[in-house]
Amino acid sequence: MLLKTERTIASWVLSAPLLLLLASLLIWPLVLGVQTAFSRDRLSEFEVTAAGLDNFITLLNAPNFWSSLGFTLSYAVIVTSLEIVLGFTLALLFDRAFPAKKLLFSLMLVPIMVAPALLAVMFRLILNENIGLVPGLLRLMGLEVSIFAQKSIFTTLVSLDMLEYTAFTFLLSYSSLQSMPKELFESAAIDGASARQTLFRVTLPILQPSLFIIFLLRFLDSLRTFDLIYIMTGGGPGTTTQTVGIYIFKAAFAYGDFGLASAAAILIVLFLVPFMPGILRQFNLAGERK
Repeated sequence: MLLKTERTIASWVLSAPLLLLLASLLIWPLVLGVQTAFSRDRLSEFEVTAAGLDNFITLLNAPNFWSSLGFTLSYAVIVTSLEIVLGFTLALLFDRAFPAKKLLFSLMLVPIMVAPALLAVMFRLILNENIGLVPGLLRLMGLEVSIFAQKSIFTTLVSLDMLEYTAFTFLLSYSSLQSMPKELFESAAIDGASARQTLFRVTLPILQPSLFIIFLLRFLDSLRTFDLIYIMTGGGPGTTTQTVGIYIFKAAFAYGDFGLASAAAILIVLFLVPFMPGILRQFNLAGERK
């Protein structure tokens, strides 16, 4: 009993520096954010006063906030689903030996090695209607397509997100495939299972927990999408491609209303809180199955 107590004390003492660092980086900014959300903190006013729930009431009655939330959720679901399917398909293709595999594998990972903002600037230049390579090639083919038109901008953004982040789902899916026991595939081959039967009756059932975790990680990350869309469209045309992150950014730095921006950030956190127990449960189930 004494030894256990000593180990507990030692663990707290050894982890104290890390806990203090996390508190300074996470807890204190969170406290300041909550305090700002309940304050009338505007750049145009010299005095910060208490606002109560005024910022939250303003948000709940703001159509732009709800439209940005709806766009963010639909965008996150679509890009995550497509990237999971494409990344897993590529992982299946790379889960075998073929010439130049190492070179192609390295090239597949290039997008996630580049800063998202830099990649977005590159996309913006390549797709520019006046000097861009892609519009120029389309014109040579006799096609007049406005990539940034309202009817096609969503497809453009989804395609660019897939180019950037499919490498993430591919890498995790490939790692999961490599960790599967080879004996399972040998047994399936001996039993006469076709490639399709092996995929749907052996591979997918075993990798289902891993794929679900990959989906959650990518979905939660896509909810924070800012760099790509802000650089490409600025949230336009109008507010049709405005994510929650862009809405908060504009509220704080374009309109100077830090209280409203903080309230919007807290509302997003509160929106995600009910889903966290289910998400953590899935992580635990996945760990138990492994």
